Amino acid sequence: MEDEFSNISLRVPSKRFTSWDHFIESAPEYSIGVEVVDDLPGHRGHYVHFDHHAGVVREAAMSAAMQAYIAVRQGRLMERWLERRRPVPVYVWNADQDVCLTAFVLEYHHMLERAEGMPMLRWIVQYNNKIDVCGGLYPVNLDDLVRNHFTWVFEPYREQRMRGKAVGDDALVKSTIRAVCDRLLALIEGRAGISPVTVRPEILYQSGHDFAIVDEKGDPNSRLVLASQGHRNLISLICTRPGGRYTYSVIRGSPYDEDVFDVGKLLDAFQAAEDQPHARIWGGSNLAAGSDSELGSSLHWTDLRDIAEPIVREAAGRAARGLSGAGRAETQRPRVLLVMRPEMRLQLRRTLESFGAEVWAAGSFGEAEEFFIATGGFDAVFTSLDLPDGNYGRVLDLASGSPLRRTDPVPVAVCLRSPDGGWVDLLEQGAVRILVEPFTPDAIRETLDTMLGVRFTRV
Repeated sequence: MEDEFSNISLRVPSKRFTSWDHFIESAPEYSIGVEVVDDLPGHRGHYVHFDHHAGVVREAAMSAAMQAYIAVRQGRLMERWLERRRPVPVYVWNADQDVCLTAFVLEYHHMLERAEGMPMLRWIVQYNNKIDVCGGLYPVNLDDLVRNHFTWVFEPYREQRMRGKAVGDDALVKSTIRAVCDRLLALIEGRAGISPVTVRPEILYQSGHDFAIVDEKGDPNSRLVLASQGHRNLISLICTRPGGRYTYSVIRGSPYDEDVFDVGKLLDAFQAAEDQPHARIWGGSNLAAGSDSELGSSLHWTDLRDIAEPIVREAAGRAARGLSGAGRAETQRPRVLLVMRPEMRLQLRRTLESFGAEVWAAGSFGEAEEFFIATGGFDAVFTSLDLPDGNYGRVLDLASGSPLRRTDPVPVAVCLRSPDGGWVDLLEQGAVRILVEPFTPDAIRETLDTMLGVRFTRV
């Protein structure tokens, strides 16, 4: 394995740079920072910082590797700077996928400067961009990532991620980046291997308000698995550190859930509860944030649960009350409530929204009851048999109107993973329709037609 780079000199500072001024004062001219400055990305004079964390709108910012890719491919950054300084100093703080890929783009810039631009490299940069912008919680086909060698390329990154960043880990950071770069070279040369996605992240806590606390088991592929199961908002335990502290991430999978899962508000609350409240432990962007990778958090995941749950519950209540009093008279979109676990409701939600439905999601009977009270009711309900705090029978009772003294019952469809021979019993207990996986668009449309008496088409 090649030990050193030719065009870049990797440098791992003992502390992150606190600002652009700190970076410029500390680094020589013609230096590049990669996710190492707690300030905005961009360039100032002969200094560049590739980042998409601090002070940005996450969904509007490119990943660090994509920023570097365009700077090299279109801006000829390395070609210009190597004429003035060789090698170019590149400051990094850790060796995550985005940083490793950025280092490769800078070191092997000549591959991008060719007319063809290396299609395999372009593919992996683009895929990394989507995943990284979403904090890893991006819905992808896992088999595609395995077949296209994405998981194999970044396999060396797992070691650092599992143990967390500590002072003096610069050798580990550099060797991890080198190992990933070697695998990228193998990919381009047609020598890549295959790494199946085998991780099974553990759900430590499933809130009734559409967020979960999970243990990622040290595997960066965990979030892709969770996204494929329908999870949108996560507080993730990345690792337990040798000294007993913890490394966490806080991810909001959609920029449009900010009225309920407010990452900034959660970070403020977590920071206030730390054993060192004056040390900057929690930070990040509007979609992806977390605890400091060096210091770590003193809070056990149960502490985060107890802090986060009332904040999100209160926000969900405000959102429900606001929507119940506004907008309903302006449209005739059917309001549909899904009462089921996240992994089942993903496909249903997307298809229902494609038919123009306004979809609400509850993970438990208790949350469904709160939504009924806050909104005044729904036009249709889809539920399943395996609710964490009750079964479909309680949802049927709720939809019948008796707890809320409604005059008109709400039609309920019961969703099953497989036929079990009990359809007649379900219908006798009040279900209007039975749906069995796979939930095809035609089956969902026919169910809506039956429940609401309206013919639906995709919008």
